Amino acid sequence: MTKYSFLFTIGPVQSFIAQARKTQDLYAGSKLLSDLIDFAINKAEEDYKAVIIFPPTKKNRISKPNRFLAIIKNNGDLDMSIVGKEIEDMVRKEFKRIADETFTRALNNTDKPQNFDNQIDSFLDIQWVVLEFYDNNYTKKYEEIERLLGAIKNVRTFDQINNGKGEVGRKCAICGERNIEIYRKNERDKGNERKYGKNGLYMRKLYMDSKEVIALEPGDTIAEKDNKTIFEPQDGEGLCAVCFTKRFYEKEKFPSTAAIATMDWLENIPVNEKQQYSGLFTNFDEQLYFEENQREEYLRKYSHFKDTDSLKEAKKKLKVFYQSYGKPSKYYALVMLDGDDMGKWLSGEFLDNGQNLEKFHEQLSEELGKYAQTMRDTVKQQRSKLVYAGGDDVMAFVNLKYMFKVLEELRVQFPKFEKLGFDIKDNHKSSASAGIVIAHYKTPLSEVLKWARRMEKEAKEKEKGGRDAFAIAVLKHSGEINKTVWKWELEDEKNLRSKNIKSLEELIKELQDDNSGFSYSFIKNLGMEFQKLGEIEKDEMLRVELRRLLIRSSQIKGDNALRKEKVEKCQKKLFDCYLDSKTETNFFSFLSIADFLARRTKWL
Repeated sequence: MTKYSFLFTIGPVQSFIAQARKTQDLYAGSKLLSDLIDFAINKAEEDYKAVIIFPPTKKNRISKPNRFLAIIKNNGDLDMSIVGKEIEDMVRKEFKRIADETFTRALNNTDKPQNFDNQIDSFLDIQWVVLEFYDNNYTKKYEEIERLLGAIKNVRTFDQINNGKGEVGRKCAICGERNIEIYRKNERDKGNERKYGKNGLYMRKLYMDSKEVIALEPGDTIAEKDNKTIFEPQDGEGLCAVCFTKRFYEKEKFPSTAAIATMDWLENIPVNEKQQYSGLFTNFDEQLYFEENQREEYLRKYSHFKDTDSLKEAKKKLKVFYQSYGKPSKYYALVMLDGDDMGKWLSGEFLDNGQNLEKFHEQLSEELGKYAQTMRDTVKQQRSKLVYAGGDDVMAFVNLKYMFKVLEELRVQFPKFEKLGFDIKDNHKSSASAGIVIAHYKTPLSEVLKWARRMEKEAKEKEKGGRDAFAIAVLKHSGEINKTVWKWELEDEKNLRSKNIKSLEELIKELQDDNSGFSYSFIKNLGMEFQKLGEIEKDEMLRVELRRLLIRSSQIKGDNALRKEKVEKCQKKLFDCYLDSKTETNFFSFLSIADFLARRTKWL
């Protein structure tokens, strides 16, 4: 019986997931691709008795990567030249079925615009390779199948639209690539319709015929009534067929960025008080816990306004909340983690003595599956929300209060491939790097995603993080950006804590301790003095000045011995951080980020 390795991928990944205006778009895009690859895996198993090497296929895994590797045995009854094509066709039909079902459910059986199906049919980028192999050449054939898939992806094929002229019309508000198929009018559109006639909207603003787009009335509620503000297009927003399907595909409500930012604060408020407050609005969203959003114009725009009396009562209740529980943070974290050197681990480059790569793949896949499940549970326990955990890839929205715990668990729990029972060359050890972005809840999500990918890349770059590292960027609402990159530096096998995460956390607590900690002034003054100098020529100069400023900013009054002890301890830790930082800029950004976080969330 002949064996074949089968590698199958579904895309586009980065653009489909990253093109998001709402957290709901991001989550639904990830979920949709994961469900499509799950569908492909099931078809390969059921129709062709494929044995899946990776990813692991346990049914309780909520996320899967966009590819799978399988082994198919063939005694001559299968034409392997068409196996991949048949699975591809089934996936495309499934995506078409999902789009049709989503459209019907959301718009109550409205007839589809004429170009809706074309956009769906031409969207998916599916690639696959089948190779015959023998038990003694699995490693060689795996390298070849990966190389061939890469070559196929480099040869991009596409269909000409409108004889090469492309689509003419208003573009989707999410992807900006395809024409809109569903548009929600705003009040201005209604006025223009009266002025220019009903077809004026289509030809003057949308540049399309009325048959090409469904124009919803402003304020109308479509089928997803319970989650209107999460799913429904806003007034003046238009979506293409693909992005409409993405937004409405997943029925579960994914928390907004404001909900993530306020999670720790809301823990302190009794349930009945929260219910009374939310009942003063329609289509409640956690953005309404911030006083700047309690404007009638804003509330009407996003369909939150109930009536004038309710708004007055809401303003009073919010002031009581602030007096009783303090003000909530307006910032949250987006975390992206990715395994280091995964291509080399999968290719067997780190295995010694030509060991069984097929067996290694099976065990590695199982460990990554366990890790994904562990991260799902960890993120949930820390009052945060997972977007996906597809093995060595993790993305999560994290409340600032729980950020350090989530980060440490992401790294500490990452599978140790070197302990799977195989001989590893040159004492290589598995690791992972993370990009973290701390952003204001109103910062455009596309910008946050861009910075998260950028920081993950910097954590891996040789001249910056050098892998097994984390990189943090703070996007302040004022426009200022601070970023810093550090190694995880796990302390030891018995106490698996990140040395540098621990240092950052301890500094924040010192800055928040009004009795025995330090005021923020030493960070401000240290930065003003040394950043003007550029490169610090003598480390001793910074060490001495650090001590002087710590003494001046100490919150301990009267107990000179205790103050001296704490100053010396803090000075040593910070000076060690300075010596570990690759650049002075990196060190001062570390201090600035600690200062920022200390002001935004109570960590004590």
